[in-house]
Amino acid sequence: MNWFNAKSRQNEMLGVEFAAEGVAFAHVRRMPTQQPLLVSSEFIAADKDADVAEILRSRLAKLGLQKIPCNIAMSSGTYQMLLGEAPKVPAEELAEALRWRVKDLIQFPIADAVLDAFLLPEDSARGTSRMAYAVVAQRNNVTQLIAQAKAAQINLQAIDIPELCLRNVAQACCDTKRGIALVKLGQGGGTLQIIRDGNLYLSRQFSLAYNAGLLDDLPGDALVLELQRSLDYFERQMRQTPPSHVYLCGENVTADKLTPEIRNSMAVKIELFNLEAGLQLGENIQEHNLSLCLLALGAALREDAVGVV
Repeated sequence: MNWFNAKSRQNEMLGVEFAAEGVAFAHVRRMPTQQPLLVSSEFIAADKDADVAEILRSRLAKLGLQKIPCNIAMSSGTYQMLLGEAPKVPAEELAEALRWRVKDLIQFPIADAVLDAFLLPEDSARGTSRMAYAVVAQRNNVTQLIAQAKAAQINLQAIDIPELCLRNVAQACCDTKRGIALVKLGQGGGTLQIIRDGNLYLSRQFSLAYNAGLLDDLPGDALVLELQRSLDYFERQMRQTPPSHVYLCGENVTADKLTPEIRNSMAVKIELFNLEAGLQLGENIQEHNLSLCLLALGAALREDAVGVV
């Protein structure tokens, strides 16, 4: 989201996520005629009382990355994402128009809200009205991120949300022309995004009995049921063509956990998400930590794409 409307474009970008368990960052370099290069990516674990901004500042200073433009990914639970009919106003007035429609749907006064919005593609509407997502955060959650960025001495450009960060990653690594579903799993649940031609069509969260440990199997039946619910809604309620693939990723989601029963459970192909399909990985990248840095990576891959205001 454009809560910082920076226009500068450079060939390097840093993405950061301040998470409950620590801080993640990803450094991406874009090169003409080549896939983007993920130069470095780290998750630094820290307890809740640690000064994560100082930890990040120290690490970025050591790597010489503090002056690189940086986008921050918000953490889940620090904002709400609400879907509704878009008022018929110019795009630049969409957020303000939606502000008064969502005031009764949030748990704090609308005067204390920071709000942005983006339109869904025209063909995503169930009826005649175009749909839009409103993203609403309590002002102190945004100011806290700004304060952390200042303390970490990073060159903050934009604050984005996980749904659009995952869209960015999918767009970089997948052919989205026919549409794909990207499913990110973590402890206790997951998220599903359906992206077509670079646009976010559907986003939902679901609970799942998955502990996300190295030896924890995926709960195949429950996972497949959630996938079927999402794709049925997308096809029947939104009247859309099913995506060509479902890609799974997340904490300790590995190829051996994607059993034949899961792979063959639906007409849509279900595969493990592969970052190397669209990115070059630097020599020092620790692949087992990439899932913990996925949102930071998505923030670093942010572009002025269709559907973002």
